[in-house]
Amino acid sequence: MDLNQLLSFEAVAKTLSFTGAARRLGLPQSTVSRHIGDLELQLQAKLFFRTKRDVQLTEEGRAFLPYAGEILQAARRGADAVQQLRTGATGRLSLAVSAAPAGLLERSLSAFHRAHPAVAVALTTTSCGRCLMDEEGVPYDLQFLPRELFVESEQLQALPLGEEGLSLLAPPGCSLAPGPVELGAVQAEPFILLAEAEHPILYMQALALCRARRFTPHIVSRPQDVDALRRSVAAGLGVSILPTSLAGPQGRPIRDTEGAMAYAAVWRTSLLNPALRLYLPFLRAAAHAGDAASSCTNSPDGFAPPPENLGS
Repeated sequence: MDLNQLLSFEAVAKTLSFTGAARRLGLPQSTVSRHIGDLELQLQAKLFFRTKRDVQLTEEGRAFLPYAGEILQAARRGADAVQQLRTGATGRLSLAVSAAPAGLLERSLSAFHRAHPAVAVALTTTSCGRCLMDEEGVPYDLQFLPRELFVESEQLQALPLGEEGLSLLAPPGCSLAPGPVELGAVQAEPFILLAEAEHPILYMQALALCRARRFTPHIVSRPQDVDALRRSVAAGLGVSILPTSLAGPQGRPIRDTEGAMAYAAVWRTSLLNPALRLYLPFLRAAAHAGDAASSCTNSPDGFAPPPENLGS
């Protein structure tokens, strides 16, 4: 029994899908299946009922799940302790980055590092498909994500981080009029959109934007990550719609899409990690600097600013 087997077991148990677990872990599905098979062989018990349409935990699987979680949590805490000793840090902050306004991470972390250079910061790029912070055993202290994915909960607190518009990413040589792009001008082009499972809010925004212009985009590809999307567009395979921060300098702002994408930072109310308490005032200051002050001070939909004395 090894940690890779336990990680695969935990991922399948949470997603109830071998495909979803493989995507979550960044592994081939065959590897996840092998891990589960080897673990079942060692335990001499079936952990999942599997059909072509469904995956469910067996009674043995449900009994084993909390013990697997404890082992993985202990391993993560041990790895953090070793990392702190290796780097000489007095704390560690783990951030999951699904989506955030341009420059906000850089502003907040630069100021935080100057004030607390002994705190080690780990950034992990994660899918925009769901809010991770309401899952048990999540290894992150805070997640940056599209605001619409946050669901109000007594266990979670969130800080609005600002908004941005959408941009068109077009192949080199694509002739477009100067200034903001009218999306109808490229309605005949093939479209390349990030997969709905990877970024559901962006996918729905892009489709709604096209329908508002009275056309249905001809989607030829749905890559899982932005790098693959960029390469596809650069190769001339089609055009794409991205948040302005992801489109970069090659993107052209799309007319009338200001504020289409809104972002938030989400964390557990318990704030168990002292390093997170230190970081939140810097994040709030960066959000204010990004002209998000009005949304930070008003919270009619469950978003609340962190207390003023968190950094004291």
